[in-house]
Amino acid sequence: MPDTPTEAEIASHFSAMDDSVELINEIVADDTFPFDPRRTAAEVKLIVTRNIKHLELQAAKDWYIASSNNKTPYTNAVTAGKAYVAA
Repeated sequence: MPDTPTEAEIASHFSAMDDSVELINEIVADDTFPFDPRRTAAEVKLIVTRNIKHLELQAAKDWYIASSNNKTPYTNAVTAGKAYVAA
């Protein structure tokens, strides 16, 4: 049986997911990596892809599914990120 994360660990997971959402949204909004605008378009898309995968991986976890947290920001960021990467 997999370990069940504590409430503090779950909060930490959601915080990391919030960081991914913020990063994806910032990149989609202005088409650059906010911390280093010298990155190539391919590098930026790879960063978005990694953050999408992080959100999708966490969304498949039992603690995420069972949570009453609003999941709309996560699903919206995945959708926006995928559209950005595909463009």
